[in-house]
This record gives sequence, C-alpha cells and structure tokens, in this order.
Amino acid sequence: MRKILALWATVRSTSTAFENMMLQRGDFLISHEPFGLSYYNSPERRNTNRYPDVELNPEYNYQTTWQRLKQQADSQAVFIKDMAYYMFHVADPEFLSIFENTFIVRNPAKMLPSLYDKWPDFTLEETGYAELYKLFKMAKEFSGKIPVVIDSDDLVQKPEATVKAYCDAVGIPFIKEALQWEQKFRPELTNWDGGTWVTNVMSSSGFKEQKKDNYVSVEDNEHLQNAYEFCFPYYQKLYEHRIRIA
Repeated sequence: MRKILALWATVRSTSTAFENMMLQRGDFLISHEPFGLSYYNSPERRNTNRYPDVELNPEYNYQTTWQRLKQQADSQAVFIKDMAYYMFHVADPEFLSIFENTFIVRNPAKMLPSLYDKWPDFTLEETGYAELYKLFKMAKEFSGKIPVVIDSDDLVQKPEATVKAYCDAVGIPFIKEALQWEQKFRPELTNWDGGTWVTNVMSSSGFKEQKKDNYVSVEDNEHLQNAYEFCFPYYQKLYEHRIRIA
C-alpha cells in the first residue's frame, strides 16, 4: 500500500483550511479527523466529559478505524488531518508505519483564545501541544528523518510558498489552483457541533489570517495563562523544525 499522507495538528491551527486545500486538489481521498471519532464517539473513548450523551459506535474504535484507512490506501491516495492528542496513546511503530507523518503548528498565543471561545473548559490534553511534540519525536525516531513541519503563520501569510514547500517535501505535485475555493459548507470537513468549528474556513475562499477582537486574551485569563505556559515550550520545539519560508 502507498503511505497515507497525514497532517497532525492541534485544534484551531489552520489545519482544516489546509485540509480544504487538499480536497480542492482532487487527487486524494480526504478523511477528516477519523481518530477524533475514536477519542470521543467510540466505546474506547478517552474523554468522558465532552459529548457525554453521544451514542458510542464500535465502528469508530481505534483498530477498526486504522484498518479502514489502511484498506482505503490500498487502492487510492489518502490524506488525513487529525489531532495528535486523539491517537497518541495508541501510536506505536506499527500504527505509524502506514503514514507519511507531517505536522502543522500555531503559536499558542493565537490558538488558545480561539479554543477558549469554543470550549472554555478545555483540558490541557485538548490543547494538544504535548502530544503533538511527542508524536513528532516518535515519528522522527521511527523514520530516521525529521518530519515535515509547517507553521500556521507562514501558511496564511505566504500560502503559495508554504504549500509548494510542503508539496516538494512530501513528493507530491504543487497545484496552485487548489489555493482558492468556493465559499460553501462542506459536510465532509466536519464531525462536530454542526460545523461551527469550521465556519471560518467555509466562509473563506482561500488562506487568510483570522482575527477576532472579542476573544479573551491570554493575559486576562488565568486558565489561558496556565495553558500557555504549559503549551509554549512544546510549540517552540516544533517551531524550530518548521520549513523555512523565504
């Protein structure tokens, strides 16, 4: 089988915009956060406080999901975007072996207020930075090479150069036309809360920086301050390995 191209992320990191770009290409089957359904919606769910009334579906169990992705990749090119914290606890060399593991990071000073706007009770695990960095280290050790890392600021400020550098790094053709898309709701790019998490992407026509004046700032909120202090060292370590965009 060909390896599945995986973009591991934290929430609120511009990763769905990147996923939408991959959808526009037309040469990959897109699987949106498949292990998120394992984490929250399966009998093996890890977080029992979020979505407490959801009906648990064994089709979302980790091994079942992994096998399904592997089977899909037998006949077509597959791209997944997912959160490292959804699956890090089951990641081992066999699990990682079917993926070309790549990463996107965003400064927690920008990411955390956006997360707080959706989930003011978020846990440190749900910030995802520790798991993202640990997964990066595991992928590096497993593959013997430094995995591809892109930075969210580069993606929104220099989208063409960043996407081209990513494509070159993973060995796929760069398709400039995929940098623009029609503004419309795409149900295949959301699993949660009726699509409210991806409103910005669906109302955009390309990569752009998202700014909201009504977000609570890190400096003004103790929960955000504590989360920032926890997340920033992991972000910094990942940021050091980002593709440098001229």
